[in-house]
Amino acid sequence: MNITRSDRVLLDVRTSQEYSGEWFFNQPPKETERAGHIPSAVHIEHILTLNRDGTFKSFNELQALYSSKGIESEKEVFPYCAIGGRSGYTWFVLKYLLGYPKVRNYDGSWNEWSRLPNTND
Repeated sequence: MNITRSDRVLLDVRTSQEYSGEWFFNQPPKETERAGHIPSAVHIEHILTLNRDGTFKSFNELQALYSSKGIESEKEVFPYCAIGGRSGYTWFVLKYLLGYPKVRNYDGSWNEWSRLPNTND
C-alpha cells in the first residue's frame, strides 16, 4: 500500500502519548520495535467520538471531527491503533455511523508496523 497517496488516509486512533512515542502500548518497545506513529498518519483519538455519558456524538459532530483533519468520505481510510481493537471501533464509527464507503481496519496496527524492517520515519 502506498501511504502517501492523496486519496488515502492513515488514521492513528491511539492516545496522544502513543502517537508521539512517549508511551508504548502495554510495555516499552523491545529492541526490534519502536514507538511513535506511521509516517503521514493523521491523529484522532478514538474516544473523541463519545459524549461525556459514553454515548456517540451526533452525526454532525462526528462529521466535523473527522473532516477537520481531512478525513472525507471520498477517501480510503485506514484506522490503526496498537492491536486492532480501537481501530475496529473507529472502523464502525466511520462505516456505519457516518457511512464512509471505503474504510479498512489495519488490524495488524502498530503491533505489526513497529516491528517491520525498513519502515522508519
